[in-house]
Formats: sequence, structure tokens, C-alpha cells
Amino acid sequence: MKAVTALYNILSSNSALTAVVGNRINPLRIPETSALPAIAYQVVSNRGNMTKSGPSKSDFTRVQVMIVASTYASAIEVGDLVRNAMEVETPAIFNGVRVQVIEYDGEVHLADDNAGFAGVSTIGMDFIINYTIGGPVETSFLLLESGDFILLEDNYKIII
Repeated sequence: MKAVTALYNILSSNSALTAVVGNRINPLRIPETSALPAIAYQVVSNRGNMTKSGPSKSDFTRVQVMIVASTYASAIEVGDLVRNAMEVETPAIFNGVRVQVIEYDGEVHLADDNAGFAGVSTIGMDFIINYTIGGPVETSFLLLESGDFILLEDNYKIII
């Protein structure tokens, strides 16, 4: 799935984030023997943007980034770094995936007292990634989740 390709590229290319977590950015789960803090990511849902003129040309994928740390303060620090990393300028191409927009969609803070001696702190952050299916598009507008369009040349919003 292209959304996780773009997500991994964005996170692993952010020097501030990798200075803290290194290469501990994993799909689905964090290995039990991994040092902390570490990150796991997963797709929560994916839906196409159906059109009257044919199949979807873009998908909206909700992804969750799970931050696991030995302390709550460390989890918050990494959470802030993840959010800053995901606030990249779009539209843009990340590892061959044309991302139209990334939206932050909330987070949850959890504790797992059964993990290790002192437990761990976890933050789950949700983002919605809208990306183009196929190669880069030649159009001069951007389709938003609301159904509105933005002209790429001047950022003028067209409401339909």
C-alpha cells in the first residue's frame, strides 16, 4: 500500500526524529527486544474517492503511528517529533508516491503496566494520507476529502 511507503519515507527521513529513535520504525509491531523509544505504524482503513467518471484516482488512508517509550515524557517528546515530521509541505512525492495532503486526526495516550518491570507509555497518533493512485497526475488541481478542489497554481479553493 502506497500510504505506508510514503509514511515510512517521511518518518525515516526526518533527522530530528531519527536522532531519538534511530532506525526503530517498524510496520505493525515493535520487536520485543527493541530498545525504546520505538515506533510502529499500521493502516487503520483505506477508502477510494469514487467519482462519476470512473474508478478512484486517489485514496484516503488512515494510518496510526504508535510510539512506545519507557517514560511518558519520552513518549510525548517522540510524539511531538512525529507530528512535526508529518507536517510536511504537500502536495509532494515521497519515495515515488504522490501525496496530495496529510491531515493530523488525533491521538490517544496509554500505559501498559504489564510490559517489563516498570511498564511502558504509548501514544497512538492518527493521520489521513490522501495520495494519487498510479503515477504522478498531470492535473492542476487537488481534490480534498470534503469534495472541494484547490487549484495548485494559486491555492484558490473551488467549492462544489
